[in-house]
Amino acid sequence: MKNAILFYSAIIATLTINANAQVADTTKQENGLSKIISVDSLKRKGDLILKNFSKENILKQSNSLYYGDPSTVFHIGWEDGRVPEFSNAYTLHRHEFRLNVLGRSSYALSNRLEMSCYLPLIMCPNLSLKYRFFDNGAFASAVEFGTARGAFPLGVATGIVLPGAAIGAGTAGFVSGSDNYIKLFSSWHPTQKLTFSARGSVSFLKVGYTGLAGFVGVGGNGAIVGALPIEVSHRFRYFMGGFETDYVINKQNVIVLNTYMGGFEGSNKQLIVPSLGWTHAKTHFHYTLGLYTFLDPPTWQTWEAEKSKMPVGVYANVYWIFNNRIRK
Repeated sequence: MKNAILFYSAIIATLTINANAQVADTTKQENGLSKIISVDSLKRKGDLILKNFSKENILKQSNSLYYGDPSTVFHIGWEDGRVPEFSNAYTLHRHEFRLNVLGRSSYALSNRLEMSCYLPLIMCPNLSLKYRFFDNGAFASAVEFGTARGAFPLGVATGIVLPGAAIGAGTAGFVSGSDNYIKLFSSWHPTQKLTFSARGSVSFLKVGYTGLAGFVGVGGNGAIVGALPIEVSHRFRYFMGGFETDYVINKQNVIVLNTYMGGFEGSNKQLIVPSLGWTHAKTHFHYTLGLYTFLDPPTWQTWEAEKSKMPVGVYANVYWIFNNRIRK
């Protein structure tokens, strides 16, 4: 009997110990779970998730995938106070590409040499090279060589009916043109925010027509038909000059005052086009808003002001920037 009591007492003691151990484990797990789902813990994990999916981190990861370097830094606009996309002696950063909807698109082969073309001139392929051959920080000079070619189809026909006869004539061919020019730029950069520039150029132009002319005449006594080739051309020179002032408000905003002057050789008619524009820079695209007008010296009146109801025009442009990372 005594042994039976001891046996059952041992069983009860063992069960009690196991139960206490399970309670302790459960309490420990509850404390750990409470710690895991505490407000502070959730806040820390939320901050980590937001950090991983933040704009800066996504940009860093994309830079790592594209450039192989997550520390890639982009120059947004005009941190050095220079505005290379306008008419001055400066050029783009090496390997930078700017796609312009209305104006000149450029690609920098090096820090001093860039290649450009006007993409909207689809029917007139063109290409230019600009080289900055001098730059001491305050003064800079550059030279640009360019060429363009184009041809456009043309067809014209006319006729006249006479008593007892009819005469008709027509021509079909191509109007062609070419332009080879050289342009010189000079810029003075006295302060971080201000740049004064002057430029001048001469264009060697050629315009011609190549085609076939034909005629036909019908009368009471018969008809006559004829055709002959036509080739005519004319060469002339066009001179252009201009001034530009760039005021950099900050690295994302710049004001540009530009003046264009041009005229044909031997002509007493010139054209002056002043413009004032504001350009705002984003990381990968810039946009411009501005005003312009035409002046017709020597009267210095607004060009055809008596006919124009809007002597001052508004213009806008946008261009995209690629590969504008700062290289170490």
